[in-house]
Amino acid sequence: MKQQPYKYQFYIMTALALLLIYLVGTVRPQPMSSVIAKEKFWADKVHAKTKYNVIVAGDSRVYRGVASKVISDELAGLKVLNFGFSSGGLNNEIYNEIEERLANEGQKIIVLGITPYSLTPKAQLNEHFLQEKQRDKKEIFRRRFISPVIHFFDPISPTEIIYRKDKKKGYYERFNRDGWVASLKYPADSNAALKSYRKNFKGNKVSAEVVQELYKRVARWKREGFSIFAFRLPTTEGMLLLENDISGFDELELKNQLTTSGATWIDIENKHSYSSYDGSHLEEASAVKFSRYLGQELRKNL
Repeated sequence: MKQQPYKYQFYIMTALALLLIYLVGTVRPQPMSSVIAKEKFWADKVHAKTKYNVIVAGDSRVYRGVASKVISDELAGLKVLNFGFSSGGLNNEIYNEIEERLANEGQKIIVLGITPYSLTPKAQLNEHFLQEKQRDKKEIFRRRFISPVIHFFDPISPTEIIYRKDKKKGYYERFNRDGWVASLKYPADSNAALKSYRKNFKGNKVSAEVVQELYKRVARWKREGFSIFAFRLPTTEGMLLLENDISGFDELELKNQLTTSGATWIDIENKHSYSSYDGSHLEEASAVKFSRYLGQELRKNL
């Protein structure tokens, strides 16, 4: 009986500790790129069973450059998923995944954000997608349902707290439930990605076989009553020139063949009016601006 006061003290201290954790987690600045939000984001994108009317597929230029909610607003609230992945390739594996996520009823719209790299042999490995697809079931459950509950333990560097009003060098990312990552890099460098892309295209040109499979799938989707759209993602003028020069990408031929197969090709007006933080990907404000334009173009053609 004499130990009862200590028992109550333990309960009080535990409650105070939990309250302190909650208060600190509430007032602290958000990390530049939340580890917990990132893990949940990719696990949900690959493993959630939600169905959508519109699927936008592609590589990292898609998942950083296409704001699903903005497109949805332009399409009278149709459910839109950004299904882009890092170094993502367009192939039958991804096409099948797209089909699984389309709504059973109502409009079924597939939007392909095409980059030259997405049609290369290396991109067909889809390493990022498969990494998430093949995770252990327990790990997937933790990332989707457990970690978000304890997000107060999300790692954050001391400098992000000390200099919370100043920009720290690095990537700033905000992970949205609709598959879009609002992105910014500080300081920005519109030429930063050119070197890596020159390297990526060495011995890794656009594959004729991959392109032919794309035409076949588009033709099949058309026969099945889907609405298919395709466009080349906007980037910097320097990147566009580099890709046209060394990737083996023929935009006019691709446009013509996709149109013949049943897709609607969207030519992006003022394609160099968008800002890229690294010479490849759109920064957040430009992604919103571009997505509004893309949504309007989709609405015109539906």
